[in-house]
Amino acid sequence: MRLAILSGVLFLSGTSALIFETLWLRLSGLAFGNSIWAAALILSSFMAGLALGTAIAASSKLRIRPLKLYAALEIAVALFGCTIVFALPIIGELLRPLFQALWTHQTILLGLRVLFSFVILLIPTTAMGLTLPVVLEDRVLARSEFGRALGVLYGFNTIGAVVGALVGELFLIKAFGLWGTSLAAGLLNCVAAAIALFLVKMDAATGTLTASPAGETPRWLRLDYRLPWRPLLVSFGAGCILLTLEVVWFRFLRLYVASSATAFSLMLAIVLVGIGLGSIASGGFLKRMRQSALPILLVTAAILTLLCYIAFPVPKLGEGEKNFYLESWKQIALISFALMFPVAFLSGVLFPAIAARVQESVPSRMNSLGVTTLFNTAGAAIGPLLAGFILLPKLGFQSSLIICAIGYGLLCLIISRKDNWSPKRPSGLALVGLSLLFAASVALFPFHRDEMHFANARKLYESEEQHLVKKIEGTTGTWQLLRRDLFGQPYYYRLMTDGFSMSATNPRNQRYMRLFAYLPSALHPQPEDALLIAFGCGVTADALTHDVDLKHIDIVDISKEAFALADDYRGAGYSNSLRDPRVTAIVQDGRFFLQASPQRYDIITGEPPPPKVLGSVNLYTEQFFSLMSDRLRDGGIATFWLPIYQLNVNEAKAILLAFHDAFPNTVVWSSSDEEWIMMGIKGAPQKIDNEQVRKFWRFGSTRDDLARIGVEVPEQLAALFVMDGDEIDRIASGTKPLTDFYPKRLGDVTAEDKAIHEFTSDYMLATSAAERFRSSRLIQEIWPTTMTAQLEPFFAIREMRYRASLSETNWLAELDIHLRGSRLREPVLETLDTNSFRIALAKKTADNLQPTPIELLPDLIADALARRDYHEAIRLLEDKRARGAANPDNICLLTYLYCLNGEVAKAESVATATTDRERSFVKWLWGKLQAEYGFRPPASD
Repeated sequence: MRLAILSGVLFLSGTSALIFETLWLRLSGLAFGNSIWAAALILSSFMAGLALGTAIAASSKLRIRPLKLYAALEIAVALFGCTIVFALPIIGELLRPLFQALWTHQTILLGLRVLFSFVILLIPTTAMGLTLPVVLEDRVLARSEFGRALGVLYGFNTIGAVVGALVGELFLIKAFGLWGTSLAAGLLNCVAAAIALFLVKMDAATGTLTASPAGETPRWLRLDYRLPWRPLLVSFGAGCILLTLEVVWFRFLRLYVASSATAFSLMLAIVLVGIGLGSIASGGFLKRMRQSALPILLVTAAILTLLCYIAFPVPKLGEGEKNFYLESWKQIALISFALMFPVAFLSGVLFPAIAARVQESVPSRMNSLGVTTLFNTAGAAIGPLLAGFILLPKLGFQSSLIICAIGYGLLCLIISRKDNWSPKRPSGLALVGLSLLFAASVALFPFHRDEMHFANARKLYESEEQHLVKKIEGTTGTWQLLRRDLFGQPYYYRLMTDGFSMSATNPRNQRYMRLFAYLPSALHPQPEDALLIAFGCGVTADALTHDVDLKHIDIVDISKEAFALADDYRGAGYSNSLRDPRVTAIVQDGRFFLQASPQRYDIITGEPPPPKVLGSVNLYTEQFFSLMSDRLRDGGIATFWLPIYQLNVNEAKAILLAFHDAFPNTVVWSSSDEEWIMMGIKGAPQKIDNEQVRKFWRFGSTRDDLARIGVEVPEQLAALFVMDGDEIDRIASGTKPLTDFYPKRLGDVTAEDKAIHEFTSDYMLATSAAERFRSSRLIQEIWPTTMTAQLEPFFAIREMRYRASLSETNWLAELDIHLRGSRLREPVLETLDTNSFRIALAKKTADNLQPTPIELLPDLIADALARRDYHEAIRLLEDKRARGAANPDNICLLTYLYCLNGEVAKAESVATATTDRERSFVKWLWGKLQAEYGFRPPASD
């Protein structure tokens, strides 16, 4: 009964501990940075506190009732845990002046961040490390066999952590925010403490002995026993290997699993379930387990580490599916279970077994468990550092798995004795047989299996004719650079991190990425210093270097691999911006850079990861946008990405409101898609003159660069307008902004929300958009008055292109409007499903080739029409027709062009080749040509 009650107490304690750990690490990252080094060292600070608690347990002897001390420890965790959650944001803000003063001394700054995180977390983590050893010292519990009691208590404590991982992430943070979640966790600690005190009271009432015997002398931080080094080394190694494996497993699974907080919590829960159930199971048979069982368990763990990877169940794609980016919790749980659960289960069995071996040499239960846990925790602290900084970047995930398996094999050798290998014993025979099986598993290991998994991660894009250029397994993730060639030349690149497309240089993306730079540069009177957060594929950086007025450009990215790939982009319409002497590349967490750097800028922009990618939500909160504002000079301008199509309506409003709260002077821009650009001006807005807006059109390089992305004249900048801050206030009334403390206002689901298209389409209506532009108070303050008239045609072009992107439209009607209603090139090209990037490649390929290859003709025809060279377009269409390659749309286009060129008779002749005359599109065309040019449709058959 006592064991069952205390198991429930430790279950509550484990739930609370995991919730607090999640909150502390999240908020520590915001306060002290999330760079790979900072995050790893903050985690190590957490583990060091736990180790200190176990060290105290390993070297102390109690005179007070253990459950009284346990209750005090739980109350300390609750009190300090909640205080840290509430205080960390304030501490981070108070330390900003110190961080800024030490910015040029990065080593000292990193050391201080680690020191602060260690000191802040010291008391509650030390208390956490003491709880289990102290409970095991309970005198009533001493009547239970040590191994059984430890297995059950440790198991339920770990199962509690599973509940904490899932309930905290999936429910509490969403419902109550970070602060409310900390109070809930603290309440669980208090309940656990109350139950412990109740047991103490019941013991006193019944006269049960719960204090140490009178002859025992209390002792603190002093060893009076000899350390059993071999089992302790195995405890250290087992902790190190398991945490190394956890990092490696998660890296591997991210090739298949959505990069979200929910997916991460579920994968962590699978590992913890395995450990917890293994520990509970060990409690049932540990008494019957012989010494020879430990080597067998370790070599079995080695074998399963390899076999679970070799037999990994690659998810099956449904009909028409080409992407493994799993978001279903059932699928994530299935593949996580298959890969991680068996080894995690054995790890759960191992820990109580090792502690029981140690207890043979260290009579005190608290001391034996304390010293075992101390070594295990020390190994666990080293494991993530070993995986993240050495194994994964140097060897890759597959070789890291093999090394972990070999590590288990070495631990087997360390703990085993000569007689354990005797074939005369059944256990010895089993150990020899398993060792031979392990050797065979290594020798026959399919060493090219990892290439299949990398290929699966990029499967969707390889189906779109993109091929691998370079692969890097780095400290922050697996990077794959893909390239699509067109006409034998590089067309665009795609940068994948793990199983997710993080960035790409395709024409659609280039449009908004370059506008991140061109919009603030055009609207700032005199920009000199610019900051780019997140390098991506370097498109925004390239656009910034086109501004000759900028004197200095800082580019910050958390991953050095993003910079390392910069030289691998060939062609694609831009150069490596890192070679520009004005550019400084900085490997740092972008948020911490804003917090700690003393530098101020005229322009801050970002090419960040999508908001629903794991760890990115804090780049879209009110606090982050406030940091951007703080680093701007007065009159400075910030722009930031808002991929509206990846959100639902409430999420979009929450981010818009967060940005507007940080920037009272806000404008939202967008081209003919749903890649919105939020722009904020710090301080009083300044009116710019006509010449300032037109500055980029005075230089050939910037004029051509803007034209390629569909901004051919300055008036088209105005036609990017979506809304201002007043409109955000109107639509977001009743909506709460996305903040650091309520990150779950942004969900994890990335499924398309049809309502978002309805929301967006209202802002793409040409007439109302032009009216909103002219009536906007902020636009009236900043935009040249002479450029606010005659904007309707440009807004109309945007509306047409937007609607064409969502559904099928009458392309020839649109083409007619563009050809006869304006002199713009890009709308013509887009209507014909091409763009300036394709045209450049097609023309380069066509040089000196006679006859022109058929595959180049559609782009060359579009180019001729964009130049309004109807004779050339007709010639190319006739060439295509003569070679038997013309399709029905080509016949309709040729008929239309002959009429447009005044050659109606030829149009009538061409029209006789029309095969689908009953199609509504054909009837519309002939009716139009008949009404406008006197065209006579061919007689029906």
